[in-house]
Amino acid sequence: MTPDEVDNVFGELTAGPLTPDASGAVRRARSAILNDLRPVRPLPSSWILTLLFAGTFAALAAGSGALLGPHGFYALNGLERAAIYPTLIALALVAAMACSRQMRPAGGARRGGVALLLVLACFPAVASALFRGYSTVDFVPGGIPCLRAGLLVALPTAILVTWILRRGFVLDWSAAGLAGGILSGLTGLGMLEVHCPNLEAIHILLWHLGVVAFSAALGCAVGWIVDIVGWRSRARTSRGAA
Repeated sequence: MTPDEVDNVFGELTAGPLTPDASGAVRRARSAILNDLRPVRPLPSSWILTLLFAGTFAALAAGSGALLGPHGFYALNGLERAAIYPTLIALALVAAMACSRQMRPAGGARRGGVALLLVLACFPAVASALFRGYSTVDFVPGGIPCLRAGLLVALPTAILVTWILRRGFVLDWSAAGLAGGILSGLTGLGMLEVHCPNLEAIHILLWHLGVVAFSAALGCAVGWIVDIVGWRSRARTSRGAA
């Protein structure tokens, strides 16, 4: 049913009794709407979805870190563990909340940008306060493996996060991709804080945190492409209906 037909129907309704053409348009509209209606399963509450996303972060970060070897965990002292891991969990909860809000149109204010700003502000502040060392000796050869390992953990996390997001009704995939990319990057970062024994500040601030920045940018870009493809598909459908 085209927009012009909808306008005609409302015009006939306000003008008086329906004409045969308007009655036919109403029947077509009723058929098109009712035939496509399907029962849907209600979404879980926002806090359950938030815990689901946060649980994904915790399970994959801790599991992959333990699988690769918890050398970083043993390299940290008690104070460093008490600062690094709660900070990561808190940031992951913010990112998880941002993901859950993308799953329903009335989910509340979008928090992807806030989550990214918090990650880029809070984690460097904590790392800079705890760690020293800004030498660039073997900086790139020692950093590339960490970046690669972090992204290899972030990728399956992003796939799982996307699968969960698709259970909802996402209207803005670029924003959802940003939130999901941040959570996936934090999972890679969490794995590195469990696995990597390199405690030089410059290494952590660039190569470890770079996993989050790269994942967030990639998630936003992929979501933007999905939105563009969807807009073009809907535009072609509308032109075809007209």
